[in-house]
Amino acid sequence: MTVSIRRISLGAGYRYLMAGAASSRLTRYYAQSGAPPGRFLGAGLAGLAGGAGIAPGTQVSEEALFRMLGKLADPVTGQQLGRPPRAVGTAYIDKNGRVRKAPRPVAGFDLTFSAPKSVSVAWALADPGTQAAIYRAHLRAVEFVMAYAERAVFASRSGHAGVVQEDVRGVVAAGFDHWDSRAGDPQLHTHVVVMNRAQCADGTWRTLDGRLVFKATVALSQLYNAVLSDYLTGALGWGWEPVARRYSSVPKFEVAGVPVELQAEFSRRSGAIEEAKNALVDNFVTAHGRAPTSPEVLKLRQQATLSTRPDKQAHALAEQMRVWRARAAGLVGPDPARWMSGLAGRNGHPLLHAGDLTDQTLADLAGTALAEVAGKRATFSRMNLMAEVLRQLHRARFTDPAERLAVAEHVTDLAVGSAVPVDPPEIAPGQGKRSPKGRSRDASPLTCRMDHLSVASSPIWPMPSMDASDSAQTGLSAISIGETGEHIHRTSVRWEYPLMPLTQRPAWRA
Repeated sequence: MTVSIRRISLGAGYRYLMAGAASSRLTRYYAQSGAPPGRFLGAGLAGLAGGAGIAPGTQVSEEALFRMLGKLADPVTGQQLGRPPRAVGTAYIDKNGRVRKAPRPVAGFDLTFSAPKSVSVAWALADPGTQAAIYRAHLRAVEFVMAYAERAVFASRSGHAGVVQEDVRGVVAAGFDHWDSRAGDPQLHTHVVVMNRAQCADGTWRTLDGRLVFKATVALSQLYNAVLSDYLTGALGWGWEPVARRYSSVPKFEVAGVPVELQAEFSRRSGAIEEAKNALVDNFVTAHGRAPTSPEVLKLRQQATLSTRPDKQAHALAEQMRVWRARAAGLVGPDPARWMSGLAGRNGHPLLHAGDLTDQTLADLAGTALAEVAGKRATFSRMNLMAEVLRQLHRARFTDPAERLAVAEHVTDLAVGSAVPVDPPEIAPGQGKRSPKGRSRDASPLTCRMDHLSVASSPIWPMPSMDASDSAQTGLSAISIGETGEHIHRTSVRWEYPLMPLTQRPAWRA
């Protein structure tokens, strides 16, 4: 997953973000240590400073970040936003006699956007102009996803037990760009720290509904990956290829032409975690006489991650570049810029618009996504379907991320329409959970009858072919669903579908 999320407790977590920040932008970091300074972002900035607002991109000071995460206050004026946070309690002993730390109020959420390893490696070895293009694509992808999350994910609650879901005017956030892992390997990533206060439509500042954010993490991750791919293909002509994952049957997509061996060379942190995890698994088997279950393996991996975590070191980027290029020389040769030039022009897929896909193709894609999700979950949400739709669309390249998102949201609507709501309908209008914007943030559970899964036995969501020769007919690699609906069968069937004529495109495609 390339978008992760963690809660930030009141008064903690912000010093790590500020500790490595220097005083200039990334383009001036070749002779300086530290990471770029943080910058403000989010539509919620307009409501700060008594309505005067803060311009997006304004540099974040340590005092401003402390006000956000240490006091839940206006980062400009220091004025309390909404209710004051509750006082931190004292440690206590639980029913099993173990000492527990007192829970602390949630001050914010750290959404970390990490570029795929192949992108980070290419960035590390590229010439300055290409580096700037990769970095710019990453920042644009982060901004695009955050703007989508402000519209479709972030919300607050009001009323007794938070029964009413409230729209917010955007979030107050700060972005911090880093370019290496704790092991010193290239890892281009951005921490987007979202304050746990947002201004609702009535002007009141309230806490965010964190449950919605966590439930949307996979969808946001899929969207970031796809949008970044579109931007990099558009800017550099890069192609993308599926790579098998270690712990999942779902492939990840990396830059075509970046060898797996090169990615492994710059994944020392992952290697250390894996080695420690394997040792913990061996100890578990010795102690329990059986292999750990999947959830137990996940916990052991988390334990290994913490136990092997080195301190974060600040290095001058120029120094890092010299080290990275020396390490890569054995795999790419002495001239990394020449090797990098071979990555361009590898995209053989057509660049699609939202209107290029027929209604039947979209309906088939919705059926595939619904079957995939229902095959893994007894109940699921709209965001689960959205994540799967984005995953199915990932091989396709779009002219603009907005085109991709329009298709993804429309197909998700189709899939939701074919699912069965688990919760009963409201007895009367206005009672129970509601959202002023309706479906966008709806986390209500859905399910799917098995007969829904058995109807789509014909090939569905097509993937654009590398050797398409006709602009009106595009070669596709299809996915089909078994007649029993119990398994998803991927086939090598190839077929043709007509693109939608411009005169027949509905309004949502515009």
